[in-house]
Amino acid sequence: MPKIDFSGIPTGSEVDLSVRNSAGNTLVAGRSPAWAEYTPPTEVPDQVNEAADLGIVSRIPFDAIAADIESIEVFSQPSDYGHVSIVDDAVIVNTVDIPETRKVSDEPTVLWNPENPLSKMVTDRVLSTNPITFTLRVKQVGKGAQDTTISARVDAHRTLCGWSCGRGIKLAVDSNDATVLEPGETHADIHISLSASAYELADVVSEVGSWMATGRVDDYIAAQLTPGGGTVLDHAVSYDPTTYFGSQAKPLTPLAAKGVVSALVNDHGFKTVYVYYERGYDYSGEKGVAFPGGDGLLHPHAVLTWGEGPRPILGLMKFNGSIKVHGLVIRGVDFPLGQGVESAAGSNVIIEDCIVLGSVYFYNQDTFGYPARFTVRNSIIPHAFNPDDVKEGSPNSWAGNYRPSCVKPGGGCSGIILQGNFISFGGFAPDFSIDNNVDGYPFIENRSDERWGLEGFAPPGPNLLTHPIYFDSYTRHILLRDNFVFGSGGSLIQLRAGAVMRNCAFTWGNQVFAFGKGVFDNYSDPVYPGYADGHRSLGQDVVVTHAGYHDGPKAGNALSEGVKVSAPLVAFDRFLVLHDLNPNDPADAGRLVSDWNGDVHARRDGLIYVEDEFSEGGIFEHYKGRERQTLAYWGAKTYNPDGVDLSNVNDATIFRWYDAQRGNAPDTTTDIMDIYWWLREHQGPEIKALVRSFIAFMQAPVGIAPTWRTKAAACSFVPDLAEDGCRWDNPNNWGGDLIPGSFAGDTVKLNGHKVFFQDHTLTVADLDLGAGGHLQAVNGRLNVSAGPVCSGGGALTTDESGQIWIKGYQGAAPLAVTVKGGRFANTGTFSGPADIHVDGSTDPHGKAEFLCAYGAAAMTVRSGRKMEIVGGGPRVGFDGTGGEAAVLTVEAGATLRFVAGENGDLATIREFRSGVNGTAAPNVVSSVILEAGSNLEADCTGRGPGTHTFVNVDALSNGATCTAIKVDPNLVASWDTSGTELKLTLAPA
Repeated sequence: MPKIDFSGIPTGSEVDLSVRNSAGNTLVAGRSPAWAEYTPPTEVPDQVNEAADLGIVSRIPFDAIAADIESIEVFSQPSDYGHVSIVDDAVIVNTVDIPETRKVSDEPTVLWNPENPLSKMVTDRVLSTNPITFTLRVKQVGKGAQDTTISARVDAHRTLCGWSCGRGIKLAVDSNDATVLEPGETHADIHISLSASAYELADVVSEVGSWMATGRVDDYIAAQLTPGGGTVLDHAVSYDPTTYFGSQAKPLTPLAAKGVVSALVNDHGFKTVYVYYERGYDYSGEKGVAFPGGDGLLHPHAVLTWGEGPRPILGLMKFNGSIKVHGLVIRGVDFPLGQGVESAAGSNVIIEDCIVLGSVYFYNQDTFGYPARFTVRNSIIPHAFNPDDVKEGSPNSWAGNYRPSCVKPGGGCSGIILQGNFISFGGFAPDFSIDNNVDGYPFIENRSDERWGLEGFAPPGPNLLTHPIYFDSYTRHILLRDNFVFGSGGSLIQLRAGAVMRNCAFTWGNQVFAFGKGVFDNYSDPVYPGYADGHRSLGQDVVVTHAGYHDGPKAGNALSEGVKVSAPLVAFDRFLVLHDLNPNDPADAGRLVSDWNGDVHARRDGLIYVEDEFSEGGIFEHYKGRERQTLAYWGAKTYNPDGVDLSNVNDATIFRWYDAQRGNAPDTTTDIMDIYWWLREHQGPEIKALVRSFIAFMQAPVGIAPTWRTKAAACSFVPDLAEDGCRWDNPNNWGGDLIPGSFAGDTVKLNGHKVFFQDHTLTVADLDLGAGGHLQAVNGRLNVSAGPVCSGGGALTTDESGQIWIKGYQGAAPLAVTVKGGRFANTGTFSGPADIHVDGSTDPHGKAEFLCAYGAAAMTVRSGRKMEIVGGGPRVGFDGTGGEAAVLTVEAGATLRFVAGENGDLATIREFRSGVNGTAAPNVVSSVILEAGSNLEADCTGRGPGTHTFVNVDALSNGATCTAIKVDPNLVASWDTSGTELKLTLAPA
């Protein structure tokens, strides 16, 4: 679609316009008597044609509809997608998270959902697609209310994928910021040791008896872990959850455990297996035992530790395969030099509180289009070089373009969360040596600090391609929070495309990073000239300091380049780039002269908008993002658009922060490596506090440190349209103060907007959705200590690994509850009108959990409302402790509907072990009441002969009209009800 941009024409000017071809013939001519002036209609039209950008929160001003508008009410939401709300004098259209950004095959225009609006635009190479429509009730001054239909054309945003809503694998965390592990309904803990008392398979056979066979040890252990026991080779095996083989009392060797763990999952149906390595042992020479998987995103397998002593050391953890397998938590282990986690098959993996002296490398989409997705949190990854990569020669050497990264999502990724980490150097360390006769960097003795683990041999030197964090190809849903990225002979991050970055510190890199345009598909050209392909970027509470100036034959010329911006609409908020050189140490200027060849280094700028794109006539000339309290005091230039006070700027150095932390006099420390070694020795969970301390220290001298509230408060959501305008985790959507849930007494008003909840585990006192408000949790957990309220209707959605826990709902307005994944839990009296839909559609295992009643709680499906459960993956019903009554009632006139999934499976309403209480079985008195006049429908599409149980509880009262629909014509359906169960049997006609 041809497009013409105009700039520099004063509003109100008389403008003549003509478009001519190369021969000078006029093709189009026109005149504007008053350029860009608009007079709104005096009356409200029946229909208004407008436009909204896809993937962001767009604004339609009231005067685009009519003059003298007093108020507007959203009468109906769009039927296809999007959410509409009102703020001040504008209509807000939220289409964030509508674009599907994963491709299915190598064909760049074949996407996950070809009917998706972004897919249509990319496939057809058009910049807009079908409009969305909604109805507004408009009240003009002195007039009655009138309804108008808005037809909003959907346009491609300047950054095609718009804003990320924060997707990625993040489970609930406890008060120590450790991931909460919730075992599946059948679960095994297998303990591993290299102690002399650890059992080989033959040792198990010897202890059990001669009748036992090594190939049946897994059967024996499965029986020991199954309540009631079992039979193996005609011998009874007792249930023994305390001293089973694989318990702490009888740990297995790694070799014995490997086959047992696989068999427990694949042959015996254990939903989750946690593998525990005993502390004090080095397992790096042993075969790996664990593998990804689990029972939905809320219930992954896990690698953990037990016992006393130093943390266990594991070797390279590698997961191969062409199909993604989802779910694994790796916590509390160390990886030796050059070793880490590498995965083509594993996805939705959490690496937590680990020390990795190698790489975390996830790559490739699988044949279904699922990309790499993982989270690294509270971990130390201090470098990534591996002496096995040294090339033989005279002398041996590291390649000149050696570039392993500490963290590398490769070949396309969607949903990468890096938080609370210390990440540094990648394939580089500052003790390198130079030999001009070597095409690279020599690996020679007595040249490096022993703490690198190279036995004094020289590490690799700087090059343009080595980065501690390296995003490769297309990237989606990137969150960087509370990280300290320290040192690089290349860039500190190769970011490629959009990211949300909060509370991050960067230092001592030759280049920092670039907010880039990204690519829509792997290694493809941009879809449209003048547009970026990836997500929008935000840099909030970020500090960059102390340039690298690491020089060598492969280092290139940019040794102090700050933050580069080549994407449109990047938002900066309290963003500091300070001091390429230490202003308080005159000797530091010596780094400007190369130790290698004596050249004088050029001092680069600290914040660089790519000139070809942002200068006059550039494609992003008018698309510079908002800058607030942004300062680049770096090199020879100062960039200070807000006039930040610079009188004390030289107090803001990493050296003075470190000296303050250590109790030293200011400027006692001048060697930045002292800071590196000190930071590296901290435990991962301590890094977050150190990062925040550093950022606050650097903000204070220039007067931009925020003053956060210190107690609970009323929190009101007002979308910040210069940023995402829709995320719970952005303080600027809450008036610039701490997000709700920072204190459990916080109260929350969404004011009718759609808000995405992500990343955190938070508790709030209450939740007011407002008129038509919608809360969607894509990960993390939100606890609401009271029932939510809304006016005119509202919506709650859980998605992927997101959780929402509410204490009932007793409002009069209809509530829509949708459980695509994760968990929705009711802990109180839920008696208000609600339509409920549970399907597990965004969990790669097809799982979702709907707790009608957790503990002493009750839920009522009101007359005229429906509860629909799709497929056999969702778990629906009851859990809790204390033997309390947990009740589901379906009123007369209400419908309970079961729909068979693609494979014909159906769900069952029952008590189930959610894992919230570990391996404790549900302890509630469950009941389901289907009142007379209620309806129970079963869509049996795809089901053959057999019996299915729809309800299995302690007490069932069934007065419903039960109907089986879409039954194969060769089958007949019959229902059977008892005091505890409701069953349907399909039998040949």
